[in-house]
Amino acid sequence: MFKKTIGTLTALAICLALGTGPAQADPIEVKMGLEEITGSVQDTFAQYFKANLEKAVPDFKVEIYPVGVLGDANDMAEQVMNGVIQFAMPTSHLGSFIPMVRIFGVPYIWSNDMEVNKELMTKSKALYEILGSAYQANGMRLLAIFPEGWQYWSSNKPLRNLGDFANLRIRIMSDPILAEIYKAYGANPLQVSYAEIYSALQLKQLDANIQPLFAHEEMSFYEQQDYFTNPFEMPFVSTFVVNDDWFKGLPPETQAAIVRVAQDSIANTIAEADKMNSERQAKMSQNKPGLVFYELTPEEQAPFRALAPKIEAIFVDMAKPDGQRLLDALKAEREALEAARN
Repeated sequence: MFKKTIGTLTALAICLALGTGPAQADPIEVKMGLEEITGSVQDTFAQYFKANLEKAVPDFKVEIYPVGVLGDANDMAEQVMNGVIQFAMPTSHLGSFIPMVRIFGVPYIWSNDMEVNKELMTKSKALYEILGSAYQANGMRLLAIFPEGWQYWSSNKPLRNLGDFANLRIRIMSDPILAEIYKAYGANPLQVSYAEIYSALQLKQLDANIQPLFAHEEMSFYEQQDYFTNPFEMPFVSTFVVNDDWFKGLPPETQAAIVRVAQDSIANTIAEADKMNSERQAKMSQNKPGLVFYELTPEEQAPFRALAPKIEAIFVDMAKPDGQRLLDALKAEREALEAARN
């Protein structure tokens, strides 16, 4: 009996040494879809979230899928709503499913002070409660909102006033709010897929484009454009969501870990986005010294701002019944934060 016991223990020791001991449960694969490429701001958020969630919940293995792997932005929005993937980072494309998301495309409702916008996106009750309830009604839980930097116009000529936009062929995302903005400016807004922008610029099918600086650089759009203008019109905003049914089926401590890590990821991503945009601007200037970067002055912004109420009215009509409540609440929060900083 003693020899049999020793033999059994020896065999067990060998199995453990070879990694063939008692089978352990495989990690739970959790899928996250991005609307941007590897190395982007969304990817920065995703990598930080993955590393810290896997520490907090060792049973999880987070798989990150850059844009194109699981389809386009609309495909991933549908996949997270239907529970095919657990996490996604939809932007204004989600407006076709949730009209209130188009708040992120309304011009000049944000502060010229990006620090105010960062705090709004981190803590806003208007966004996380009013808008968040619309996400939940569509099978998603809103976990985080973060800016990826100001949207810059890139163009073949300087863009300083409304007259410069006459018949300007400018690329926009598939968001009707953006179409209304640039029609109001006198431009000809065109919807071109992200993957096709470079060739459209190269073939002179487009005169202008709208992106945060890091995107202009990482997609090499700047090779085809000479002027970059920050109109302080809007930041580029991403949201981070989880399928609500999947989330609600998790243990409370796991839910709490996901919420905590998502919120922690915002501050890290904002810092990295600031650094990334600064570095990418420097890189573009180094690679193409003739580039011109410009910021509209408050006086130059004024004619564009004067058209904003028209776009707000269109948004409110699209986003019934709670669009007006969301818009008013967000503006009130912005004004309070600006007053506190002055």
